[in-house]
Amino acid sequence: MRYDDKELREALEIFGKSYVAELADLLRKENKVASGNLIKSLDTRVIKTAFGTLYTIQLIAEDYLKFVDQGRKPTKSGGAKGSGKLFGEIKKWVRLKGIDSSLAYPITRSIHKKGYKGTNVIQKSLQQLTRTRGFREFEDDASDWVEDLVSQLMIDISKNNNLTVRAK
Repeated sequence: MRYDDKELREALEIFGKSYVAELADLLRKENKVASGNLIKSLDTRVIKTAFGTLYTIQLIAEDYLKFVDQGRKPTKSGGAKGSGKLFGEIKKWVRLKGIDSSLAYPITRSIHKKGYKGTNVIQKSLQQLTRTRGFREFEDDASDWVEDLVSQLMIDISKNNNLTVRAK
């Protein structure tokens, strides 16, 4: 049996765009915008699985979204002054936020010692999206696709005389 999954794919792509918009809004509400690069990087991609039976939606973003979302645990190093990727990123961040640059090292050291709590924006935005009209539209589109698939299956069964009725 062959079926057209174009409608499902389109529904998933629309859902992905709605999700990105919701995630961007939540990042703004949580005041997690410095340069705007994280929000600009947000995108989704619909991917068909290896066997072609399922789809997944992949979230694409700057790699530091995981730290915004999940936070960061303390590290053993304590943050040596002027070293490490974190210090360089904090130097950029304080400049963008208009914070005195002399505070970059103490902030970095504090993060190394204490870590920080994440925002859980990925899950929160997904939960928020499921309460919107856009999600109901996605559900409707997916339901239409399933109905079309079942209808096509029934047509194929009847065309091929694959239906047998037996009396009890």
